[in-house]
Amino acid sequence: NVVGVHIVTSAVLRKSMLLAKHGKIINIGSRAGKVGYPTNSHYCASKFALEGLTAALAEEVKDKGIQVNSFSPGLVNTRSFPKPEGRKGVRSAESIEDSFFAVLEGGVTGHYLHADELDEAKEKGLDDSAALKPIREAIFSP
Repeated sequence: NVVGVHIVTSAVLRKSMLLAKHGKIINIGSRAGKVGYPTNSHYCASKFALEGLTAALAEEVKDKGIQVNSFSPGLVNTRSFPKPEGRKGVRSAESIEDSFFAVLEGGVTGHYLHADELDEAKEKGLDDSAALKPIREAIFSP
């Protein structure tokens, strides 16, 4: 979840995006990178690390025409990782398209979007950007 992403991202940045002064990187995150789930500490730790990597890279390349964000698709039913039928929150691969494009076309860097939260924003009549949240939290300032 982290080492492979870092290796590939570094190569793509060096060989292509930095030279072109343009690019978009979307890392596949998880709510587990925001919330610690019992019995999933290793997975949560790797996804928290991915969010840190995403936020740091976004800061490093923000002035170089490159956007770096993360996207959490939620519980997607796939052949490789099937989910129980009828389980609450399970979605098809096709159902994440709007969420993916909201991140891709959001015009931001250093942000996170969860597909379920975009669905909630749309249900409330909000713009897609309402579901995009900065990864980097604000510094405490009393």
